[in-house]
Amino acid sequence: MAATEEHLRLEALKGYRILDTLPEAQFDDITILASTICDTPMAIITLVDEHRQWFKARVGIDVTETAREIAFCNHTIRGRQPFIVGDALADPRFADNPLVNDEPRIRFYAGVPLLTPDGYALGSLAVLDRRPRKLTPPQEQALRLLGRQVEMELELRSSLAGRTQALAERDRAQEQLVASHRQLEQLVRERTGELRAVNAALHERIEESGREAREAQAILDSLPGIFYIIGADRRFLRWNRNLELVLGRSAEDIREAHAEAFVHPSDRELVIERIAEVLDKGCATTEAALLARNGDAVPYYLSGVRIDYGNRPCVAGMGIDITARRNVEETLRLRDRAIQSSVNAIIITDLAGNIEYVNPAFERITGYLPHQAIGRNCRFLQNGDREQAGVARLRRAIQAREEGSALLRNYRSDGQLFWNDVHIAPVRDASGEATHFVGVLNDVTAIKHAEEQLERQANFDPLTALANRNVLKDRIEKAIAGAARHGERVAVGFIDLDNFKVINDSLGHNIGDELLKQVAERLSACLREQDTVARYGGDEFAFVLPDQHEENGIGGLMERILDTIGMPFRVDGHDFYISCSIGVSFYPRDGRDADTLLRNADAAMYRAKERGRNNFQFYTASMNERVSERLSLESMLRQAVSRGEFALHYQPKVDLRSGRVVGVEALLRWQRGDGALVLPSTFISLAEETGLIVPIGEWALQQACRDNKALQEAGLPPLHVAVNISARQFGGGVLAGRVKAALEGAGLGPEWLELELTESLVMQNPEEAVRALHELKDLGVRLAIDDFGTGYSSLSYLQRFPIDHLKIDQSFVRDIGADPNDAIIARAVISLGHSLGMQVVAEGVSSEEQLSFLRRHDCDQMQGFLFSRPLPIAALSGLLERAGLQHGYRA
Repeated sequence: MAATEEHLRLEALKGYRILDTLPEAQFDDITILASTICDTPMAIITLVDEHRQWFKARVGIDVTETAREIAFCNHTIRGRQPFIVGDALADPRFADNPLVNDEPRIRFYAGVPLLTPDGYALGSLAVLDRRPRKLTPPQEQALRLLGRQVEMELELRSSLAGRTQALAERDRAQEQLVASHRQLEQLVRERTGELRAVNAALHERIEESGREAREAQAILDSLPGIFYIIGADRRFLRWNRNLELVLGRSAEDIREAHAEAFVHPSDRELVIERIAEVLDKGCATTEAALLARNGDAVPYYLSGVRIDYGNRPCVAGMGIDITARRNVEETLRLRDRAIQSSVNAIIITDLAGNIEYVNPAFERITGYLPHQAIGRNCRFLQNGDREQAGVARLRRAIQAREEGSALLRNYRSDGQLFWNDVHIAPVRDASGEATHFVGVLNDVTAIKHAEEQLERQANFDPLTALANRNVLKDRIEKAIAGAARHGERVAVGFIDLDNFKVINDSLGHNIGDELLKQVAERLSACLREQDTVARYGGDEFAFVLPDQHEENGIGGLMERILDTIGMPFRVDGHDFYISCSIGVSFYPRDGRDADTLLRNADAAMYRAKERGRNNFQFYTASMNERVSERLSLESMLRQAVSRGEFALHYQPKVDLRSGRVVGVEALLRWQRGDGALVLPSTFISLAEETGLIVPIGEWALQQACRDNKALQEAGLPPLHVAVNISARQFGGGVLAGRVKAALEGAGLGPEWLELELTESLVMQNPEEAVRALHELKDLGVRLAIDDFGTGYSSLSYLQRFPIDHLKIDQSFVRDIGADPNDAIIARAVISLGHSLGMQVVAEGVSSEEQLSFLRRHDCDQMQGFLFSRPLPIAALSGLLERAGLQHGYRA
């Protein structure tokens, strides 16, 4: 450390007037806190002068100072950085140090320098231990923060010392007043001597002397404050008229009372002490409240000097009403507390914008400490981001010396952006000239974020982050406007996920929501940046493709979307397969506004569903008729549920070895109120989409159980009745309970009920299907896989399913004699079922050729028109009675 710099450091240390002072609580508290946080037995606050290290505060150590040359702190102040010695005995610099080898036997030292605002190191805050150790990062950070606290306490103490100096200056002024009083005393003595001389020499001039006395009293009465002469017995000997006015007392009242009688009780002892001090030392001052007759307490600044009056020592003094000064001081204190306590940051700058003051809220909002901000231009908060409209508004207000406000992007000390609603106003002097500006900074970041969030919620779907229908319609209208100007086309599309409701109902909304988010990502990846895809609601998406020159290219994009959605989705460790149906309309051919284009795209999408799903359709005018028909059908279907227009027909199942009827399949029929019969192919898919399949399916299950029980009670040998279960019924984890309720309600044994589920249904979530199927099997019912061969069953899962029957889909049975591939598939299904211990049922058998093939390849059962069409329960009962034999029914 250079000699000049060391000299400056020592001068700075002297300026703090702290060496060899008594302990102070604030420094002791910080030392104890440092020892506690760092878990050390010793902690010190040291100050280093030319020859020694002196301890201002200490914990766990007895010495009060050490020689500077052996002080660890010497290294800390040289480096002006935190200094840590993990093991002093192992460090050559300290191995022979007396502080290490003798008491207090320091082995570990960690200290931070105590720096002045000018960067001079006065000493250190340190923690010590008698064993080697380390500090954790949080402990090191805490030690640095406590060191900064010591620095602030030193600055505060220095500031208080400055105030003490100001008080000393006030005392000097009071001494001058005392001198003035002494001059007055001298003047009084001289005047008294003159009067005595005149009285002795010129008795005839008594009247003139009286006049001069009255003039002297007039002078005293003209003084702006109160004047008094008090004897050693604290009684008033002389006073001016102002004293009588202030106290509201007569001359007789004042003459007979002690001086302290007119002082507020809380100040009486102080006044008595000051009178004694004047008589003893010659002068004194104080502040006290005088009591008026009406009880008012008026604060006064009182001064007194010792004089000889009437050949005895007295106190002559004056008093000044300090009510106005007290009010100003209180106002300033209140204003200072308000500024210090304000939740908003407040800064005061000069006219050039250089900061002179910041309140505590400034540090909380910006992260900058006062010494990091004071002296800098407030533009530093913009961090170079000055191209803001608000900056120009504030600049104009500053130049015009008037108020201004703006919303600015400012940056905290860590670089984080915050929104600042700032208001500035000029501070003017007595002449009206602006000398400073005061600024109020309001952190409105949370409000801005809330506004952005509200805007996003109003325009974007919260689940998928896609645009919502409001934004979509706006984009469509803008695309139409652009296409009208440039003679281009706009494509508007509707996308509906096929059978998504099954996944949502069976696996829960969490799986469904994750699937929707992945679908949204894939759709966005398929489209261009200028295109818009939106979530329209539920499992429906919509899109707009502007700037289309021809319609033919859209087909390739739709195929790409179908292929992308058809790829497996990985959710919660499982693969899911879904497809979608797409409808597309074009501006200007299919509509000239957003609502018309969306409505027609929706109609085209429903046409895609009718054509088997997993395809796309371009809108045609005839589609609106189909949409109307579909809406009408949906309305009638809802009414049919409440009116009980459904019935069950039963198709027998025949054992191919014995020829006996061994069971029936319950098939749903809809007989409308007008007598028209609606085919299942017309309304089943609609019931699935609308969710009506759940109450319809539950009714069918209950009715099939009741009908089978009725056949048994009629004396017919028992049969197995098979009921189809929809995907909506299978999901949700309630099917087993409903099956049990249906059996109990009909009084039917569970062994006479068979539940048929499609291959695609159980493979949507095989793990969940395994659990649900075992739950059903535990009831005692039989289970069958329907339409086998049309899906994508995994053999590893198939062997885990507790299945009793595999049913060959009728599409393979129909062309057994004509298509070798269908014959191969049928044989493979029969072989697979037998190898898994299941019986195989062929459905849709309508010819002897098909029957012969199935018997040759050991198929177990068949059903179809070759034996019987589906029959109402009464007709079924008659057929069974006619075909009945002693050992069962025979085909």
